[in-house]
Amino acid sequence: MNSISLWSLIGEAISSSTPCALLLTVETKGSGPGRPGAAMAVTQSGTIRGTVGGGVMEHRLVSRAQKMLETGASNPELILHDHVDENNHIKGDGEGTPSGMICSGSQTTAILPLQPGMLETVNLIINILEEGKTGTLYLSSTGFSVSEHSEQTIHEFAMTGGNNWKYAGPLGFRDTVYVIGGGHVGQALVRLLQGLSFHPVIIDERKRGSFEDPPPCRWITAPYSEAHSYIPEGCHGWAVIMTPFHRADAEVLESLSRKKLKYVGMMASSSKKAKIYSELTERGVPDDFLNSVHCPIGIPIGSRTPAEIAVSIAAQLIGVKASGPGLKSKHY
Repeated sequence: MNSISLWSLIGEAISSSTPCALLLTVETKGSGPGRPGAAMAVTQSGTIRGTVGGGVMEHRLVSRAQKMLETGASNPELILHDHVDENNHIKGDGEGTPSGMICSGSQTTAILPLQPGMLETVNLIINILEEGKTGTLYLSSTGFSVSEHSEQTIHEFAMTGGNNWKYAGPLGFRDTVYVIGGGHVGQALVRLLQGLSFHPVIIDERKRGSFEDPPPCRWITAPYSEAHSYIPEGCHGWAVIMTPFHRADAEVLESLSRKKLKYVGMMASSSKKAKIYSELTERGVPDDFLNSVHCPIGIPIGSRTPAEIAVSIAAQLIGVKASGPGLKSKHY
């Protein structure tokens, strides 16, 4: 749901009067390939962006969406799919259509044919995502809207009587990863994070234009010594340090020791880590903060190239996020 390219396709389709539908997973029960908030855009001509779980179930949903577009349907439709086991026994509540997938649960997907009057809402969604803001997306049997101010943090779905229903889900990237250093590894990491549930921001002394093909993310040009001032405190703040200079890495890490963040990591060899930690200890940086820093950064997968290192870092970020709420720093 947080894919800018998905909403851009929807906006372009509405603007050009191209029939297009939004597919949104509003509820899942048990095990399954989809998750609440998973979204797809489907045009009548066959352009598809995003996913609601893949497999035969998704194929059927796409076919249904295109059929609705062909017939000029305007009202949203709710489809419940029950997953089955290898013996074709239904594993969900047994109230929906078999999905054709061997899982253990069910998935409810809403199909919304987009109308010209929805363009303003779509543009607001794009603006929220591009600016790294958060909001709430509302979808129901009677409407489609978005709020810039709601603090919705979970996906909520309910039947409200008869065939009426409503869904509310968090929109936007609540976890922002500040990559201090926009070199090869930093850019490779940002490209990965853009496909995950993180909002990446690069902070670098070098301007975006000095790089050949920089990723399309927010780029803050500022001295490394001031990087900390652009990173707000809180449990949704993540910092990855990978400047080109030993001294800059140490300076950034020292300044972040006074911040309360979810995650702080620094790219360094064991010898570089030992030298920087020794310097910072002498300058009074608390040991409990240094012990909380992920350094060397990433998980050990034998990575060598920038792309491989980026994968190891992204995997670590996913693991920390999945471990639950709270902050890595003990100072919070």
